[in-house]
Formats: sequence, C-alpha cells, structure tokens
Amino acid sequence: MTDEVAPVVQALVEAAVHATGGTDGWILVRRDEVLEVVAAAGPAAAAAVGARIPAGVGTAGFVLESDQPIAIAPDADDERASTGMAAVIGRRPASVLCIPCDSDSGAVGVLEIVDKLGSEKFSFDDVELATMLAGIAGVALAALPSARAGVPLPNELAGELRRLADSDPGRYATVATLLAALLASG
Repeated sequence: MTDEVAPVVQALVEAAVHATGGTDGWILVRRDEVLEVVAAAGPAAAAAVGARIPAGVGTAGFVLESDQPIAIAPDADDERASTGMAAVIGRRPASVLCIPCDSDSGAVGVLEIVDKLGSEKFSFDDVELATMLAGIAGVALAALPSARAGVPLPNELAGELRRLADSDPGRYATVATLLAALLASG
C-alpha cells in the first residue's frame, strides 16, 4: 500500500473480499492513463499492491471506461479476464466482480474482487454490497493528495456513511460492523 493511502481504503477492500466471499481483491486508483493498485487483500495481495496497468485494459479498465459495475464468470473468449490484473496475479479468475469507485467528479478508480468461493459467480447481493463499499472508497480515493488536495478525508467519509445509514440502515449496519472489526484488528 502506498504511503498516501488511508487505512480506511485498505479496510474497505478487506471488507469487500470478506463480505462477498471472494478470494482476492484490490482497489485501483486512476493516475492519468494508468490504474494503480493502492490496496489489496487475499493471497495475491503482495503481487497486486503497486501494480500499474493501462487504464483501458482488463475488467478494471472496462469498468472504469463504462462507469458500470460488472459481475461475470468469464468464458474462454473474454479477453478482459486474461489481461490487466489477471496478468499481474498470473491467473485467469473464474469469477469477477468489479465496481467503479465514484466521486463527485466521476470514477476515480475501481474495486475488483475475484474468484467467489463455492460458487461460479458473484450474486446480486454481492454487487449491492460491493457497490456501497466502492462508493465509500471513491470518496477516500478522491481525497488522496495526488487526486484532490485539501479535502478533509474524515468529513467526506462521515458524510458518505451518513448517506448510507439514511438510505439503507441494514446495509449500513453490516458495513459499520465489518469496518469496525477490520480497523480494530489492524
């Protein structure tokens, strides 16, 4: 994890992997024409952190360009599943869940989770939960000094959590519990 990444970004990717049942996950931030992994969880985390891929490559690049989430069990012809982060970790994932991390200025990065345990693909519930976590990550990524200087990270994150609490109290409770446990263990 780079020095400028807040512990909450790491906690978010860990929560997303844990809550969706994925084996690995990462958060990539857009830096000009590349995506850089700034936080990762799972066995492939060591290989993933700091990796840089072209912004339009793989599932992460596809999601960044389309600004739409994707949950797939890619077939052999799907090039998105063999390029980008798949090339970084050295394997083609059996299932992929990738969500844009949006801020007020649009997508600033992506949250990608791979290889759902015990299932061929991620569920709709997994997509919903990852979307909420990616929204919080978008606020955190936009507040990084290299992305947007002068934004108070705690205030932005608190606002996003308040919005989540108001709109979906049950999901908020799940996210709050996961984040509290991860922050307490780290």
